[in-house]
Amino acid sequence: MLNQISIHELIQSLEKIDGKILIPDEDVNWLWDSVNHQYYSIDGDDREVILNCFESNSIRTETRRVETAPHTYQYVENIYIPIIRENGGGRLILKLSFDVTDKILAEQAISEDRDKLANITQQFPDAIITLDEEHRVVSWNQGAVETFGYGEEEMLDQNVDRLFHHESPFARTFESLREALPLPDTITHPLIHCLTRSGQDLYCEVALSLIHNERTGKHETVLILRDRSFQKRLEDENRRTLDNLSKINQISTLVHASLNLDEILNMVLVAVTAGEGFRFNRAFLFLLDETRTRLVGRKAIGPSNAHEAGILWHELAQTPIPLREVLRTYKATHDGKDFKVNQVIASLEIPMDPGQGPNEYLAFHEAIRRDECILIKPDHTAYLTGFVRRTFETDHLAVVPLVAREPMGVLVVDNSITGRAITDQDIETLKVFAHQIGGAIENGVLYEKLQNKVEELEEAHRSLQESQARLIRSEKLAAIGELSAKMAHEIRNPLVAIGGFASMILDRKDLRQNEEFLRVILDESLRLERILNNTLTYARSSDPVKVRQPVIPIVENALTLISDRLHQTNIDIIKDYVDPPPEVELDANQMLQALLNILINAAEAMPNGGQLFIRLYRDDRYVLLRIEDSGEGMEEEQLSRIFDPFYSTKPKGSGLGLVVVHDILERHGIEYEVHSKKKEGTSFILKLPS
Repeated sequence: MLNQISIHELIQSLEKIDGKILIPDEDVNWLWDSVNHQYYSIDGDDREVILNCFESNSIRTETRRVETAPHTYQYVENIYIPIIRENGGGRLILKLSFDVTDKILAEQAISEDRDKLANITQQFPDAIITLDEEHRVVSWNQGAVETFGYGEEEMLDQNVDRLFHHESPFARTFESLREALPLPDTITHPLIHCLTRSGQDLYCEVALSLIHNERTGKHETVLILRDRSFQKRLEDENRRTLDNLSKINQISTLVHASLNLDEILNMVLVAVTAGEGFRFNRAFLFLLDETRTRLVGRKAIGPSNAHEAGILWHELAQTPIPLREVLRTYKATHDGKDFKVNQVIASLEIPMDPGQGPNEYLAFHEAIRRDECILIKPDHTAYLTGFVRRTFETDHLAVVPLVAREPMGVLVVDNSITGRAITDQDIETLKVFAHQIGGAIENGVLYEKLQNKVEELEEAHRSLQESQARLIRSEKLAAIGELSAKMAHEIRNPLVAIGGFASMILDRKDLRQNEEFLRVILDESLRLERILNNTLTYARSSDPVKVRQPVIPIVENALTLISDRLHQTNIDIIKDYVDPPPEVELDANQMLQALLNILINAAEAMPNGGQLFIRLYRDDRYVLLRIEDSGEGMEEEQLSRIFDPFYSTKPKGSGLGLVVVHDILERHGIEYEVHSKKKEGTSFILKLPS
């Protein structure tokens, strides 16, 4: 192309771009500048470049620094183009010079900035990692070494996936993020679950950017990961603290709403162990006794072993309910699942006086004396005594004092099943919890004492009333006895005569017209004789001579004696006797008299017929005899007076039959119950000691 333009045109063009046409001599020692029309000698560098151009017949470039003033330099880029005529008629050099000072200085600044950036990146405390398109590590700074524990040589050219927990959302969506993220953009995530070289959990804030590597022409990913594990722990602790405070508030509200100590202790134990509560495996409650000289085991909750725990926790997980409902419904001895721990604590008493020698109960004494939670660990030899090991079968537990206006007792908790360590935060939570419930337990204890006093007073009042009633009854019976002895002596002979003559007249068949009147005489004579017999029974009352014997023959004997009366009044007898027939200790004659009076009363209550139920059966303590009629029954006021002498609800009743029954049963020490309802009948239940 140069051959097609004139030298004049070429020179004009070169003048515009600071170009030169140089014609060297034969040995290339000097040059003629055809543009500037001057000679100048060739320095060593120029000569070497020009010779190289002629020899290779190719273009050569070089960049030189030229001092234009003291300590001021200019950078010039020279381009040498050899021109050799084909006919060998000569050769020349086309030299183009360009001022590249700005370019060189810019490149130097960029290089310096890059070096500074590389140095800063290397020393930056955050992990700065560059990845290629296959997620392999290209660069790994010192911050990454300190954050993850991997050395640079371990991670270069390795896949970055090993840094992220498999459940991390960032790890799962990493590829889609890379594909969707435009080059200029950066995406961040506040918290990613990562793993260190040792497998320890790590939580990092992540920034991801895509860059274009001009050298390779490929995209690279820059990850900046900042360790936020400490902040996450603080946030988790704050969240747990707020959650625990909310739980404590709920528990305190429910506990303080009750005065029943057993209910309060149940709620405390459930709150400490429930999954919705503080999640300890087991809990034990000790309270100071009235003398404040002993800690007494009151109640416990928790599984006995891992198998039992698995079953219990699985059942509770099937029907999760709020903590408030758990506290209201769950009992500490629910379905016997806490039998072993309650069996252990029921037998425990801890003396508050340490006595002489080593203190087996030091942890308990210190907790109450100092009002501090005592955390017992395997290396705490002073607290981890033989008593603690034997009783709780663990070497990691906490003893928490329960204090109101004064110490009330201690709460012991452990994680003997799961082995989870009891943390300082657990201890702080237990402190707050214990102080919240201490007052409720104190109220429950005071209320229990008050209830006991009330029951003692009520029992004393009942005993006084019974004593008074017995005294009155004794006085009445003494008077009756004295009166009956006199009555019996005065009227027995006339009654015998009346009965005898009436019987003789009744046997004379030719006096049919007088039969009705004579039967009345006979009935009245029998009634008067029964009155006398009952009266004499009181007058001649004696202690029973008890012999162990079957009950059924005595019952059958009494039924035989009144069988005519039952038959005449159309009364059906329904029997239900337990098999085998029971035996009891009693006086057969006295018991026969008592049963006879009860059966006569039942028959008289059914003048127009009915049903007489006789049932003999057992329970855990007694042989029970139940005699029940379907007769007229009694009002409550009448029922309360049936054992008063001479009181009767029947027109022809003597008012002494049940008095005799009461006296016989009392002398035998037999308990009894009487139930009656108007128009429905009366039942008499004898509780015979088995």
